[in-house]
Amino acid sequence: MLEGTPTLRTPEGERELRAWDTVCFPEGPDGAHKVTNRTGETLRVALLSTRREPAVSIYPDSNKVGVWPPGKLFRLGDAVDYWVDEPLAGS
Repeated sequence: MLEGTPTLRTPEGERELRAWDTVCFPEGPDGAHKVTNRTGETLRVALLSTRREPAVSIYPDSNKVGVWPPGKLFRLGDAVDYWVDEPLAGS
């Protein structure tokens, strides 16, 4: 956190961050996080990642999933069965 006081939400709950706070997250659901500006002030946040390709992120607040590459977001409600549009085996 470089400047400002955003709210950080993790699986353990919420807390305010202050300038120069550093937070690390593990991969997977235990590392789920969201940074929200509830103050109206300008925030400056530095984000670093060890993400490797491909990577998937789930956004439960908006029921979406992101996939990188190709860097696209999809609505979970649009999910289809594996066999939709697949040719039948042996035909």
